[in-house]
Amino acid sequence: MTNSTFTPETTPSSVHATDSDTGAATAATSTTTPTTDTTSPAGPAAQTTAYPTGMPFPTPAYPAASQTAYPGGAAGAPAAPGAPAAPQPQYYPAQPKTNVLGIVTLVLGILGFGLVPVITGHIALGQIKRTGEDGRGITLAGLILGYVTLAGWLIVAFFWAAIAAVAVIGSAAGVN
Repeated sequence: MTNSTFTPETTPSSVHATDSDTGAATAATSTTTPTTDTTSPAGPAAQTTAYPTGMPFPTPAYPAASQTAYPGGAAGAPAAPGAPAAPQPQYYPAQPKTNVLGIVTLVLGILGFGLVPVITGHIALGQIKRTGEDGRGITLAGLILGYVTLAGWLIVAFFWAAIAAVAVIGSAAGVN
């Protein structure tokens, strides 16, 4: 029993190569014809492929530098776009935290506590300067509201003190 295997011989085919000096396309032809090998003792595992010796492998064809690789493309552009790049994760710098004591200062300033937002506001401004936290604006707003409230309280206190002084002076003058 004989097994037949095919060994490629040369057949007509046209392969385009590019001359590296001129960039011109050249054609190389080779011919291969299948032959039957009747001396092979084994089956498909023993099949071998023989290549002709002495012939160089054809070089792949590349477009010349002056040709455009695709319609509307610029000269020297790649023939086909590569695989799309995976989207790179975008890292944003960490935002500084807002000073909590600055928030407390603003809330207490809005609510009308006079002396407490002034004290907490100055402490918060020192912390913000030292640590670089956010919240300087809201701390200043709370501090200003605290000073305005404190000034309002002082005006009201002086007003009531003046009324009390007039009442005391009036009652003292009326007792005589």
